[in-house]
Amino acid sequence: MDGSSASSGSPPPEGATDIHQPFTRAERMLQLSEIDQDVTTLLELTGKAIQSLGKQKSPSSNGDMSTDQQTEAFKGSMDAFLSTLHRVDVRLKRQIMALEEAGIISLGAAKETKQPGVGAIEPNGVGNIGNLDVGWLNSRSNKVERDMEAELWTKAREHLEGLVENGGRERDVEMKE
Repeated sequence: MDGSSASSGSPPPEGATDIHQPFTRAERMLQLSEIDQDVTTLLELTGKAIQSLGKQKSPSSNGDMSTDQQTEAFKGSMDAFLSTLHRVDVRLKRQIMALEEAGIISLGAAKETKQPGVGAIEPNGVGNIGNLDVGWLNSRSNKVERDMEAELWTKAREHLEGLVENGGRERDVEMKE
């Protein structure tokens, strides 16, 4: 093996592909289609794995699958799931790198825009911590609403218990504060 034929610089023989030749748009679309099919396969494998954990009747027999059969079915589905997931991950990374090489996206710019060495977030004394407005965050919480509702239900229960104690007579009952 002298290796001279591989490094001679001559074009590859007919039928062989040049690994340094960029993919065409049609090839990229085909690759994306394959990724799409693999994502569908991931969903199917997830369903099979979940079904294997449940109590399923085996189509070949009238009895339930044994625990060992369920375990093997689950392991098989999960192995296929993980290998398919790895394939999707690798293919997506290749697509991202191709987009970056084509200048369509720039991953380096995203890293450069981050502020290096940002210090600890300190409150400023007026309800802000960094760029977060604590008052705004608290206003989106429904804790106060839940507490008030619980208080109203307690008062209503006490009121109804007071009516029951008075024999259900129709008269005004003072609500306790």
